[in-house]
Amino acid sequence: MKIPKRKKGKHTPSHERAPAQEAELAKRFGGKVTRGSGNGNEKGDVRVKGVLRIEAKTTKNKSFSVTQDMLDKIEEAALTSDELPALVVEFNEGGKPIGSVAIVPLWALDTLIPAK
Repeated sequence: MKIPKRKKGKHTPSHERAPAQEAELAKRFGGKVTRGSGNGNEKGDVRVKGVLRIEAKTTKNKSFSVTQDMLDKIEEAALTSDELPALVVEFNEGGKPIGSVAIVPLWALDTLIPAK
């Protein structure tokens, strides 16, 4: 999968890393990067049609604040297509990934692993 290029200079290393992060997630889960990072009709950054919708974030900081708006946005987009929502946060140093975490609603985990 080809990683889109962005103009250098005005973007932070995290902004520069974002297209590659999205492409890697799409490849990993067998999905597609959403054109325009979801700024059109199709929301989310990566989509595995009928299965998963991902909002990807990347940060150089040691912490990342998750807002209810972020979760609502990806959950609403996923539910309208009968997909599971996920927010993937990647931590990086100088644009190089050092770790990542996926945040999903508890009901999504219940879908994958039924409660006992």
